[in-house]
Amino acid sequence: MKDYRKLCLELFGTDDEAELRKIAGRLRGGRKKALSEKDIALAVELQGKGIGTKEIAKHFGVSRQTISKYLNKPLSDEYSTRLDFMFRQKVCTEIYVDFEHKKIMIVNRTNDIMKRAFGSNENPSWEDFEAFLEERCFPSSRALKKTILAKIGIDHYDPMQIVELNQGRTAEDNQYINFTKKRRLAF
Repeated sequence: MKDYRKLCLELFGTDDEAELRKIAGRLRGGRKKALSEKDIALAVELQGKGIGTKEIAKHFGVSRQTISKYLNKPLSDEYSTRLDFMFRQKVCTEIYVDFEHKKIMIVNRTNDIMKRAFGSNENPSWEDFEAFLEERCFPSSRALKKTILAKIGIDHYDPMQIVELNQGRTAEDNQYINFTKKRRLAF
C-alpha cells in the first residue's frame, strides 16, 4: 500500500491539507494553449492582409480548426447576435449586436475597406448599423414593396428580417451575412 502522506511530502514539500489546496489552486490544469497572445495578434494581422485560415494554420504548424478557434470569438454576454459580413468564404467584419440597448461592436478582419461592413468607419453607431442593413436588402421606397414583402412572408418592412431571409445578398457583390444568435434557455 502506498504512503500518500510521504508522496505528498516528496512531491510538494508538505503534507498539510490547507497548503496542498493552495498549491492545487495555483496549478493550471488542461492543455497548453497552441498559440501565445503574440501569435494570436500575428494571426489576426495575417487574416487582415487577406491570408486564408489554411495558410495561417500552416505558418503556425497547427490545424485550421485551431486557428478558427482563435480568430472566431464566441458571443459575449453583452451581445445577443453576431453577424459575420463575408466575402466568399472569408469573414471581413464581425458585428456584435445588442438590440435591447441599441449598440454594436465590430471587429474588422480585413484591411480592404471595400470589403468591410462599414468601410473605414471603425466605430459605427446604431444608425450606421441600420443603414448597413438597409443597404443589404431592397430600399423601403421600392415600387411594389408590399407585394415583395408578401412573397417573402413579412407583413411590414423590417431590414433585419429581410437580411436574415436573404443573408444580406445583393446582385452587385459576392458578400453576404452569416448569423449567430445566442440561445435563450426556456424554464
